[in-house]
Amino acid sequence: MSEQTDTSTEIVLLDVRDSIAFITLNRPRQLNALNSAMRQRLTDALVRCNADPAVRVIVLGGAGRAFCAGNDLKETSAEASSTSQTRSEEYFTLYDTVRQLDKALIMRLHGHTAGAGLQIALLADLRIATDTAKIGMTEFNVGMPVVIGSGLLAAVVGEAVMKRLVLLGDFVSGPQAVTYNLVHEAVPEDKLDTRILELANWLASRPEAAVRLTKKGWRELLGDLIDRTWAYARATSEELNAARSGGIPARFGGPGKD
Repeated sequence: MSEQTDTSTEIVLLDVRDSIAFITLNRPRQLNALNSAMRQRLTDALVRCNADPAVRVIVLGGAGRAFCAGNDLKETSAEASSTSQTRSEEYFTLYDTVRQLDKALIMRLHGHTAGAGLQIALLADLRIATDTAKIGMTEFNVGMPVVIGSGLLAAVVGEAVMKRLVLLGDFVSGPQAVTYNLVHEAVPEDKLDTRILELANWLASRPEAAVRLTKKGWRELLGDLIDRTWAYARATSEELNAARSGGIPARFGGPGKD
């Protein structure tokens, strides 16, 4: 995969090579912010890859300067109240699709990974970032409650780190994210694709049934906190949507270091 901007008009790209599926978010001018069309097409691409026997590993990344800056705030601010529930359900469908994958999912994180983009990454199996990446759960900075992000962070990094990331709403670098167990590795930008391909090829050589059954076991053993997060978010979705301030602060990044 390349960080160069793709000129295709497709907002989600899918390329299968040697049993590895490379999915690329492709709205580089918007830093791959997730709008409704992208959520649906990303879900479709993941479903296709999971059903394709030729695919053994999935790599998800972003075109241009970032992996994903989070939810598309422009679309969200323009939506009618009647469509906010649709947005929520699109996210639930996307996140559940990631959770139910039988195949290993590797995240390719460069530039900004924030909000909903980080939530997708937290549901994946391996997160490999550049050492210059900026990673954060930044919803507080745009007036959004942090419910799903809190549950996913708590499951991955624990309560203390979760509260620090949510309350400060700032970005941490790739190496700092490693110390938090937020990502598994941080590598120089020019080594990112080489390292991801190395990991993908190794995982593709593992027995399919072993990977599938291991991931099924993980869902059973480790999914309780996420299941409770989903249930709370669904039960309070109208209240959570109503809590949006609608205003975007001038500074995007919180009180910590950008």
